[in-house]
Amino acid sequence: MATLLYLVHGAAVQQQQQLSYSVLSALKHGVDGVDMVLICDAANRRPDLPLRHVVISPEQIAQWTDGGRRPARAQLHALDLALRETGGPVCWASTDSAFTAAPARLLERITPETPLFFDRDGWLTSRPEWSPIIDACKDTALSEQIHPSTEVFDTGILGFSPSDLDFINQSLNPSFWPRIPNSVDNFEQIYLCALLAQNAQELRFSHDLVRRYQGYMQHVYQGRLEAMFPPGGAVNTALAAQLPAITEPPKPLHLRLKAKAYALRRGLGHGTEFGYLAYLCAFAAPTPEGRNVWANIALDMMERSARAPQKLVKDLSKLAPEALPDAELSPQTEERWRRYWMNAGL
Repeated sequence: MATLLYLVHGAAVQQQQQLSYSVLSALKHGVDGVDMVLICDAANRRPDLPLRHVVISPEQIAQWTDGGRRPARAQLHALDLALRETGGPVCWASTDSAFTAAPARLLERITPETPLFFDRDGWLTSRPEWSPIIDACKDTALSEQIHPSTEVFDTGILGFSPSDLDFINQSLNPSFWPRIPNSVDNFEQIYLCALLAQNAQELRFSHDLVRRYQGYMQHVYQGRLEAMFPPGGAVNTALAAQLPAITEPPKPLHLRLKAKAYALRRGLGHGTEFGYLAYLCAFAAPTPEGRNVWANIALDMMERSARAPQKLVKDLSKLAPEALPDAELSPQTEERWRRYWMNAGL
């Protein structure tokens, strides 16, 4: 039988909320012919969800993650374990995956030498945070596989058949690892992408069958999930058929016009304009949840803004350092903003 695989360990309140929504979205579309498995430590078992559990020890997790220094590596170890135990195709899904079709349709795409990814994700040279990988592999045995034009794939969905185990083993083999800074957590996945791009018969993708909430939409999802799945509460799987789709909250027309006019007067770039709109939406939101979501979105945009912090603090006066105690944000969101202003020298 084909396997849909999740992995959760450690302090994972948000991951557990995401897992609840992901499993319900799978149930909503039907899971016939699919074995849903959760690899987890004892504290993260979910008896309220229709998952087959594989419980692993803290020592095993430490080994998989290099003592917690490389948490992303656990994904490939979990896939390796599931492929060996099941003998059939396995699709690893990150917990922030919402199915828009039956999971069996994803698993049908996995055949020998045709691995499954979520989507294409650019080239190594396209993101500054990946440049240490290029530098570390230069003038090494890996330079022919890992270089600026190496294509990278989104491994939030990652599916293999047992015949492809050698690719996973090679990417996890420490004899192939160059000196990668600890700040780069996903070297093994990038190396795996390079191996498969060169050797797989075909690469297949699943973005048409599953939605991953990335970018600023992660704040929208997380705000809704916190309300839908309070920590420690059991999930009623009978309600899967009524699972609501999570969409971007509305942006009132008058606020969009106000943000556009402000951006034209002040010469704001597109991203900063959207951040300013999110700021306006935050303080027009009818609920604390909505304010918190939009405040996080605004911060995401400002973190990438080229506008001087001294100007931004005036643009966003209700989120300025001295105004934060009155902004009625969650402690986590308020702390995000405090760190941002502090790092900006304000």
